[in-house]
Amino acid sequence: MSVTFVLVVDDDVAVCRILHRMLSDEHYQVQISQSVADAVAAIEQKFFDVYVLDYKLPDGTGLDVAERIRSKGSQAPIILISGYDPGAVALRAEQLRIFDIIEKPFSRATICEAVKRAIGFLPPPEDQDAKQVSSRPGKGVKTKKSFPKVATIAAILIVLLLLAFCLTFYLYTQGH
Repeated sequence: MSVTFVLVVDDDVAVCRILHRMLSDEHYQVQISQSVADAVAAIEQKFFDVYVLDYKLPDGTGLDVAERIRSKGSQAPIILISGYDPGAVALRAEQLRIFDIIEKPFSRATICEAVKRAIGFLPPPEDQDAKQVSSRPGKGVKTKKSFPKVATIAAILIVLLLLAFCLTFYLYTQGH
């Protein structure tokens, strides 16, 4: 069984303890950082399979950390937790291919389910060496498609179906 490495970044010590316990109980190897600088130092030393980042940090934002992760070539899933309106950060989050945004307060089930879904996008390792390769920058995971893109495609398909129906009805009525 391979180990899944999770970096949790939050400036609130209590939240860090809670997330560490929740994720450790799920058998993830969890490392905690409490600032952008601390998180950047951690990602310079090690590759993680999943990132759980608080939005507001004392020296920046979780999106600053996400930007650094992406600049290193990592495609690992990033989960952003925030007490702020997710709509306010949605555009930048989409540009950085954020896997999920979870609003505070969150439940154990919400966090654990988000991480499990994120892990589901990791390619299954053949062995421990494959696990190391899969978490290296540029070799990583696929992130889920964002909801706005899926909604746009669905809306376009509905419009096309309606147009086809209208055209069929028009041609039918013209023939009779």
